Parts: sequence; C-alpha cells; structure tokens
Amino acid sequence: MIKISIIGAGSVVFSGSFIRDLCLTKSLWGSTVCLMDINKERLETVYRIATRYKDEVKADLNIKATLDRKEALEGADFVICTVKVGGYDPMEAERKIAERHGYYRGIGDRVSDYYGGFAAYHQLKFFLELARDMEELCPDAWLIETANPVFEGTTLISRETKIKVVGVCHGHFGYKIIAGAIGLNPDEVDAQMAGFNHCIWLTHFLYRGKNAYPLIDEWIEKEAPKYWRSKAYLKGAPWLTEQLSPAAVEMYRLYGLFPIGDTVRSVSPWWFHTSLKAKRRWFGPTGGFDSEIGWSLYLNSLRENLKRMVEAANDPSVQMTSIFPPVMSGEQHIPIIDAIVNDRETKLQLNVPNMGAINGIPDNVAVEIPVLVSGRGIQPIHIGSLPKRLMLHVMIPRMLRMEQILQAFLDGDIKSLLLMLMEDHRTKSFEGAKSLISEILAQPWNSEAAKHYKW
Repeated sequence: MIKISIIGAGSVVFSGSFIRDLCLTKSLWGSTVCLMDINKERLETVYRIATRYKDEVKADLNIKATLDRKEALEGADFVICTVKVGGYDPMEAERKIAERHGYYRGIGDRVSDYYGGFAAYHQLKFFLELARDMEELCPDAWLIETANPVFEGTTLISRETKIKVVGVCHGHFGYKIIAGAIGLNPDEVDAQMAGFNHCIWLTHFLYRGKNAYPLIDEWIEKEAPKYWRSKAYLKGAPWLTEQLSPAAVEMYRLYGLFPIGDTVRSVSPWWFHTSLKAKRRWFGPTGGFDSEIGWSLYLNSLRENLKRMVEAANDPSVQMTSIFPPVMSGEQHIPIIDAIVNDRETKLQLNVPNMGAINGIPDNVAVEIPVLVSGRGIQPIHIGSLPKRLMLHVMIPRMLRMEQILQAFLDGDIKSLLLMLMEDHRTKSFEGAKSLISEILAQPWNSEAAKHYKW
C-alpha cells in the first residue's frame, strides 16, 4: 500500500495512460494515487478520467486530487514530475524574438533548452524546489523525473539534493522502428542504447543472438532510397519518420553508431538546420519535428488530444477503456515502481548518475543506459567505451553544454549564457548577442529570471 503522487497531473494524456498502466498492474493494487496540478479544470478532467477508468476495470486503487503540492508530497513513496512551467506559449514567443535577431527556429539547446525556455531557468528552478520539498515531506521517496530537460534536471537533482532521482524517457523505443523497417520481429531483437537523454546511440543490435548491424547497413544501401520515396515516409508523422531519415543515416556514418529517438533532432549537426530547405533535405517533407511545419503539427496534436480528453471526461456515456485500451502502454513508470515495491528484478532504460557505466563520463553526470531495477534500487549496467569520434564531437560537447547551463543557473551567471550564445554559428556580433538576451529577459514571464541572472 504505497502513495504515488503525480505533480503536473494536468498532462491529461500522460496521466490517463499512467492510471491505465497502474490499473493493469494488480501487484500494486491498494495504492493511493494523488493527482496534483495548479490548473483546476485540467485536474478535474484527469480525476474524472482516472476514477471512471478504475471503476470500469474494477481496480483496487484510491485516487485523490489536490491543488496543493505539499499535500501531494506528504508521505509519498514515489513522485512523478511532468511539469512544463508556463506551458509552450512563452517558449514560442522566445523563439520569435530569437528569429527576429537572425536565429532560425530559435537559439536552440546551446543556450535555451528547446524544452525549457530561456536557459531552462523555470524548469530547473521548479525541479530544485520540488526536490527540496520532498526532502522535508517524503525524504525516502523516489522522484521519477519525466519533465524535460531530463538530462540537466536529473543531474542537477542528484547533485544538489539527497533525493533518489531517476529520469525517464521513451525515445529509446526508436530501435523498434529500425527493426520493423528491416523486417525483424522487435520481440526477437536485443538492443542496447547508451548516452545522455535525447543523445543516445545504438551500441548493440542483436537479432536471435547475432549482430544485426550488417542488416542496417544492407537496408541503407538497398532499401533506404525507396523508403524515402514511400508514402509511409512522405506522409508520416515527423516524430516517427525521423528515426530512419537521411539525417539519422548520415549521423550513423559520421559518428559510428546509429542515433536513436530524439537524438536525431537534438544533437544532429547544425548544418542540417540552417533553413526549412535544409531541414526538408535531411528530415523529410515537413522538415522534421522541430521545423515550423513539424512543430506546428505537434502542438496541434496536443490541442486536439486535450480537446478529445475533455469531451470524453464530460460525457458519461464514453467508456474510458475505449480511450485508453486496457493494454500496457510500454512506458516505464509503473515497471519502475513495481520492480522496487515488489522486488521484481527488471531491466529498463533509465537516466541515472553514471557511476562508471560509460568510460570517460564523470560519475555525477546523468546518463541514459540499461539498468536493473529491484527492491535493492537501481543498478547501472556497465557499457564501456563509445567510439572516440562520437565522444569528441557529440558526447563531450553535449555534456559541457549541460554543465554550462547548470553553472549559469546555480551561479546566476548571465555571462556564461552570453558565452554560450557567442559560440552559436549564427551569432554575428557580441552586441547583438547581448541585445537578444536582454530582450528575452525583459519579457514578463522572465521577470524572476531577469533578477536571477546578473551581468
């Protein structure tokens, strides 16, 4: 009988799917789920979905809802953070400001983590506040960090607090797209990915115990051009088709391992992103997930999903199991909790402090790797060395950007943000970079950040 609290439960689709997985895991029945959000309307929507779903499948769960974060944290055993502070509107406004200064699609994760707003300030501040509240109210609980930036966030929390933290993402399932494309049954594939969140690489790819990387090479040589002309690629959702895009293939050629999931968009070379024309060449007709076309499709899908969820929650005739079919989602949150609570040793792909797993990465940097989860906690699986070119040109630079963002945040050091922006190939002048930073910090939603970062 444990207490699981979801902070940011107004993420309706995520919370609904989480409740579905929990309802289907009988070994966790008897648990209390506390849904918490500051948006009363969304919270009520999720509560209705959750309670109706529980009743439909006759699951033995106690579901509560609150607007009070401290009430949600009191006595919790597991805390799941899904918060996006301020939503997407401020981030989109910051993107437009940057574009006026000559930065196509914004200033990117080198300074403004694309999922965190300027310098990821609001997210990192929230993560620390949440973890420190946990130290007071539920010091033995696990924090399952789901909100981005997972790499910076998990590293920050593990260094600055005593809370047990683990970062979760589902991008590693991209290997199944590769397996399907080359005609392999994903259930017979043994894949290992390693790196940082949104920067993971296929280190091992086995099919029935044999190295299947040569099958990827054969597909690239014989089938890839045909695939790139197919309806599946030309009309598919960009967040799915990127996995086998020309960008992904070229990154494999450049760095020696195949990029998986969000890696294709997050750490691909800058020259893939100079214009919509360039993006279309590398990521397909929409220009990929992060283009003005692809991102608009994504934001529209979020709005449509939310509308559909609200309508279903307000219509008693709708069966919640028709919205969330009673099949496990594949997300890792419930398997983590089940493995720890019931001591079921389970292999998962999670973000944890490195502790020697990847050679050349400090122990206190969060890495995304295979781990064993059980009643003993979470044990990293040793990976070893990644290709030298990959380490020098992608991994170490990405790690240094993380360190720069955290240093700037912890020290309130605006000069570090300026120095990062000066390294952007699009920056034309020192004065222009300072002007851009000043304009972004002058926006009303950044009033706290403007006080925090000092010249």
